[in-house]
Amino acid sequence: MNEIEDRRARLSVEKRALLEKRLKGLTAAAATPVAEPRPAAEPKPETGPAKAAADAGFASELGAGAVPPVDREIWRAMIEAGTQEAGRRAVARDLVADAAHEPKHDEQAAAFLSATLCQLGVFQQAGETRTIAGLVAGCRVLPKYEKALRRWMVALVEEGLLAQDGDTYTARQPIPTPELAALMTDEHRAYYAKNLAAVLTGDTHPLEFYLPGGSSASIESSYTETPIFRYCNGISAAVVEAQARNLPEGARLRMLEIGAGTGGTTKSLLPLLPADRTVFLFTDVSKFFTDLGRQRLGEYPFIRYRELDVELDPVPQGYPAGSFDWIVAAHVLHATRNIEETLRHILRLLAPGGVLLLLEETRFQRKYNFSMGFLPGFDHFEDYDRRPLHPLLSTAKWREALLTAGFVDFATFTQPGSAADVLGVDVMLVRAAGGF
Repeated sequence: MNEIEDRRARLSVEKRALLEKRLKGLTAAAATPVAEPRPAAEPKPETGPAKAAADAGFASELGAGAVPPVDREIWRAMIEAGTQEAGRRAVARDLVADAAHEPKHDEQAAAFLSATLCQLGVFQQAGETRTIAGLVAGCRVLPKYEKALRRWMVALVEEGLLAQDGDTYTARQPIPTPELAALMTDEHRAYYAKNLAAVLTGDTHPLEFYLPGGSSASIESSYTETPIFRYCNGISAAVVEAQARNLPEGARLRMLEIGAGTGGTTKSLLPLLPADRTVFLFTDVSKFFTDLGRQRLGEYPFIRYRELDVELDPVPQGYPAGSFDWIVAAHVLHATRNIEETLRHILRLLAPGGVLLLLEETRFQRKYNFSMGFLPGFDHFEDYDRRPLHPLLSTAKWREALLTAGFVDFATFTQPGSAADVLGVDVMLVRAAGGF
């Protein structure tokens, strides 16, 4: 795999989908690797002495007027602000309505999986036994979908249709062909049901699911308009505002966002930051998205745009150790290869007592078994001891991973049983050691 393809594979599923759509369109994205575009006027990346000088200037800017470590009073103010905002947003009518639809979505997902296996001609008799390897070989399933297929089997075991013995699955009865027409709530979901088998075999590209009608508009708007993301961004804004409101005299807030992408979360935070006392690093593994951010956020002169691969040591990438008071990571860390390694790199970036604001999907939904569950970035994970089946960690598992890595003072804002909990998203806040 060349460097460009490796970097593209590490993008989150949403950003990978948007990038491929923007580069060549669905047909070309399904068939041909393409390089990321660089604007004609963009100079080549600096190397040698020029890069060293640029990095030195960057380090000097970050070193001026650092914020003292968060003290107990500010920490309590941030937690209180986030908790109040979570309570207010958790009862929003559209969010509660979305959560109420989840049981129907689970029912649909199980039916779609069952119908697809019928199309593939497997588990048609009681006692019929299959393995993942056997399904891949016998049904022409692309090997890259082995993780997705394993999740399918688990879902059907949960439904009582299959029995599992290690890596072997046995039909308790012939897999039924569900009445899909009764489950079709929109044209997009109907397309899922009819084409899942073709995606498994490579005859249909999954981006045709993810970009309905060939449009990337739904991806670009989802992180600002979808109720669950408005919930997350609102809490994040409340927490950041509490810090900005208590910024000490003469201090300069140094904030970095990992995997900023299309800037959905970024846009909710920037208006709260003091323009004359903030340096905000908008970063992404792909230059495509740092260029996109530069085009869309030009009204904020305190933003800097740089590439950052958080799966690698940030210091050789030109980021001085311990230079950031805040790091924001919105719906991105689960897409990294190894969570422990990723958190170690984040800690290297944070100043003592610095804060990590983490927004994450914390519950695997059955609807992820199609669309995003097929895309390479979703299954990039390799730390199988921590994530054996899918890349998402529960809030409890995130807490364990963060505290084990060396963070302290973990806080979370999604209450168990709330609509946001049903939808499987949380906002978490932790500190690097140091300070109080």
